[in-house]
Amino acid sequence: MIDRFRSLAPRIIDLSADLRLAQPGDYLRWYGYTHPRPELLVERVYGLPELHREQLRTAKLVSGAGCNATATILALYPLFASSLVDVDQAVVVEAKVGSSEGGSGFSLASHHPERSGAVRSFAPTGHRHTAEIAQELTFHGQVPRIFFSATAVELVRGILATCHVFLKDDLEEKDIWRIYRQFYSAEPFIRIVKDKAGVYRYPEPKILAGSNFCDVGFEKEAGSRRLVVMAALDNLMKGAAGNAVQAMNVMCGWPETTGLEFTGLHPI
Repeated sequence: MIDRFRSLAPRIIDLSADLRLAQPGDYLRWYGYTHPRPELLVERVYGLPELHREQLRTAKLVSGAGCNATATILALYPLFASSLVDVDQAVVVEAKVGSSEGGSGFSLASHHPERSGAVRSFAPTGHRHTAEIAQELTFHGQVPRIFFSATAVELVRGILATCHVFLKDDLEEKDIWRIYRQFYSAEPFIRIVKDKAGVYRYPEPKILAGSNFCDVGFEKEAGSRRLVVMAALDNLMKGAAGNAVQAMNVMCGWPETTGLEFTGLHPI
């Protein structure tokens, strides 16, 4: 048995940003360095199961996905994949994020007595995850113009991405419902959240802490082609480690929900 495992090629999921972008030149622009192993970018698979499940089944090298990128991509993917977005218009995304997104290093910005009550813009432009979003929402050679901003709020974990897009046509709300159900009805970790009343009528990161769910909701502006899509997730779970476990389950042929069925910490 040991010899059998030794003969197997390793299968790697890299949670760093080193393999997230497919084009070597993008690393210099977004990360400030020339990629030392561009040949690896050819074989790697971007690790979002909802988008690349079939490729993950046989992949040997998988990249983790950025947490902000994951929320934004899952919010908008059905619209772009269905060619419903007016790509001549800019897509504007504002993400409200918790302190754990900043990593393990200490700074005044992550010190919670200082952070308490704060609503602090820390990346109004130039956030690195912008490149991933544009990459994964490119269809038919049309690269969307993504303008992404991130704001730190009084959360420890969690992201709420609010995405503003303009549709090609003035669709009715039932048409938008149909598109999202078509793409996500069979997905184990995506829920469409949209109610007419109540505290939780739209996605809310507070109730997702500790879970691997991504909740997606939307609101169409009456008399306009403007659509606001919201996505919430736990940046330490579906935005990082949980998503990696989900990808690993796909790669190994295990049930995709294995180890990920915890419903979350709410209302703690």
